[in-house]
Parts: sequence; structure tokens; C-alpha cells
Amino acid sequence: MGSRIEEEILRRLPVKSLLRFKCVSESWKTLISEPHFKKKHLNHAKNQNPPKMLIGQTCPKDDTFYFYSSSLSSHRIVEDVRNLDCPSNFVPGFCKIYCCCDGLFLIGIDNTPNSSILLLWNPLTRESIVLPDQNENSNYSIYGLGYDPTSDDYKVLKVEDDEDYEDDDDCEISNEILSLKSGSWRKISDSNDKDYNCLSSADSMDCLAFVHGAFHWHGFTERNGFLFSVISFNISNEQYGEIPLPERMCLPSNMIDHGVAVLGGMLSINCVYCNGTNFFDLWVMKDYGVEESWIKLFTITNARIPSIIPIVPKYMFADGEVLFSCGRRTEFMTSKGPYGFSNLIWSLASGDIDTCGYVYTESLIFPEVNL
Repeated sequence: MGSRIEEEILRRLPVKSLLRFKCVSESWKTLISEPHFKKKHLNHAKNQNPPKMLIGQTCPKDDTFYFYSSSLSSHRIVEDVRNLDCPSNFVPGFCKIYCCCDGLFLIGIDNTPNSSILLLWNPLTRESIVLPDQNENSNYSIYGLGYDPTSDDYKVLKVEDDEDYEDDDDCEISNEILSLKSGSWRKISDSNDKDYNCLSSADSMDCLAFVHGAFHWHGFTERNGFLFSVISFNISNEQYGEIPLPERMCLPSNMIDHGVAVLGGMLSINCVYCNGTNFFDLWVMKDYGVEESWIKLFTITNARIPSIIPIVPKYMFADGEVLFSCGRRTEFMTSKGPYGFSNLIWSLASGDIDTCGYVYTESLIFPEVNL
């Protein structure tokens, strides 16, 4: 193993350099491969390095799926273009990034109408593994990937859309969770509230929002009227909960789109309303779990909003400016101040964009999966 000074120097280097430096000596290779070093390197990168955006796009010439990566500090400069590291016996057709965590991406790949896989992929180390098949497949599901420090394990949660069950009041709904250490999916005991267990319809979320050790999504509850709420699921104790929302945020009568995200380490809610004038509200919860700490960052009024939904917040810059993905073809915009879109910073010119992009930190992490 290298000296303490060597370790301090190496953990400040980018992933690509470290992968090359594993060839320098056996001691460096051992150090760089150790789990504790990978975690220290990731923590340093999260605090010091600018994050990057990964976008998937189908090339119109040959239907090949490519991934584009760029630092958020360089805006229009595409730093890297790569193919997906996929099993040699599986030719990817349609690909969709479901979620990411600690530099790891969960990707759904369809090869034929009856053949699909879930792939865990680190685009920097080029490591990938096909995850076990799920017990059940619904018409639409949303996924989350998170790290559980209690068990030192990465876990995947699948939550189903309530439209699959809205006509069946007696149907039992069970979400599924995959512990990578165990290598198998299992159903989660229901919460005795069907609306807790599944997604509300018309949700613009592209993945389950993971913050404070829990996944979050929109559900509906019926308390003193019909309200939407934010459901949480803690991956350590596997308990459902509900995040308190201001009453003025909860009435869905004129709401046409909504979503849950994480911005600057805070839980956020975004809503599009149609009330004569269409407008978009973005809220963040300054103190997790404290209802009084919800603040509205800004409101956007724009007649173009209905044509570009979903509007999904992706990242908050140090100055408070927020990066959004907008519309089905996915443009990336920033908004500064209380009104109006400004500064279109990134829009891929050709081809179909099959995911609205994910902000990530490059890492050496790749967990062992017990298959």
C-alpha cells in the first residue's frame, strides 16, 4: 500500500488518471482498488470537482445509442462520447437512463419487444453488470438507486404507476427492492395505503428523488379533501412516510404537471398550473421534514410552458441558478431570477434524445453484486 502522502495526492486526481496509474506499481493498483480509497475519492470529488451531465441520444443514421458527457462548467463543450458497455450477447435497441447515484447509472435496455434488461454501469471505469429480473412488470414503473450506509449496500427501488390499479380497489400493490449484496428482488410489505405505494399519474419525475436516505415520489392522500403529497421510503428501515407540504401547494385542481427532485441536497417540488395564465413554481425544503422550511425559489410565467412540459429541475449552481430539462425532445435551460427562461445552454442538434440527462460525479465505485 502507498504512503499516507501518496494516498492524499491520488485521491485528488480524476478517475481517468487513476485508472492509468494502476499500472505504475502493484502498491498503487492495490490502493486505488480498495473500497475505502474509492469512497474517499468520491467524497473529495463531490466537494471539489464540478459535476457532469450525461445524456443519451439515438443517432438517426444508424440507430446507434450514444452517451454524451460534459462538465456543467464548460456548457456547450462535449467532453466525451461513448457507447454503452453492454454484454456481448445483447445488442441494445432503445436505452433509457433510469437514475444515477455515486457515478453509477441504472439503465433499461430493450432489445426486442419481449427482451429487456436492467444494467448497472459506471461510464468511467467501463464496468457493468446485468441485474436480476424483476418479479413483476407493470405498464410503467419508475426506479431509484441509492446508497444505504447502515448496510454499506446500494439498493434499487421500483415503484409502479397508479394507473395500473386505479380500477381495482382490492388489488394489492407491492413495490420491489433489490439489494445488490443479496442479488435478488423482493416485494416490500405494503403500507396499508394503496396511494402510498404507487406513483400518482401525470408525474414529470424521471427517477425517484433520493435524499436523506430515502426515496421520494408524488402520491395522493384524502384528508379534508383531495390532496397530493410526497411519499418517502427509507431504504435502511424500509418504512413509508409522508413529507408535509404547505396547503397552498397541495390542491391539484388546476395542476397539469408536477415532480419531485433534489437540488443542492434539498428536496424540491415543481408544479405547472393552468389558471388563466400558465405558470411554473419551484419550491425547496431547507430543513428536511420541517413543513415551515418550504420556500418558493421562483415562479416562471410563460405562454410556452404547456408545449414544453415536462419541466424537470436537474441541478442548482452555487449562485442559486437552476438547470432544467424541458420538453419531450429535451432542451436544457437555466433560469435566473423570479421570472422567465434565459440562457439556453445546451441543446443537442440532431437525433432523438431518449433521456433528459443526469448530473453526476465521476467515481471509481462499482459495488459487488451477488448473482
